[in-house]
Amino acid sequence: MDERQLPSLTPHQMDALRQFALLEIGEEELQRRLAGVFEIHFESMPVAAAGRHQRRTVRGAFRMPEPGIVIRREHISNALERRRFGLVTECDLVHWATIILLNDAYVFDPGDEDLIAEWLNDISLNLDSN
Repeated sequence: MDERQLPSLTPHQMDALRQFALLEIGEEELQRRLAGVFEIHFESMPVAAAGRHQRRTVRGAFRMPEPGIVIRREHISNALERRRFGLVTECDLVHWATIILLNDAYVFDPGDEDLIAEWLNDISLNLDSN
């Protein structure tokens, strides 16, 4: 499908994405506010030797915003602090990092792009989401 035919995100939806990046709202609220334009599903699957694995299914149907929402080191620091103080679970943190990675509305700070991608991938793939 031609991206120009996709709907643009509304200011309300962009605000939800900004709030989610700061963990001011959770995954459930984000999904509610982005209904119809972004969906993500996490499904635990047993894997014989490795314990458990999680399949992530994403569907995005929106025009990429210009500019995108910039993810900086501070976003990761904030998320890790919230986890440290018990404000979010490890599962919440895994889902947060995964959504940041897989939602095209987010872009990484160009000065720290590799570091941010590495940290988000590490959180998304190596922490326990169960």
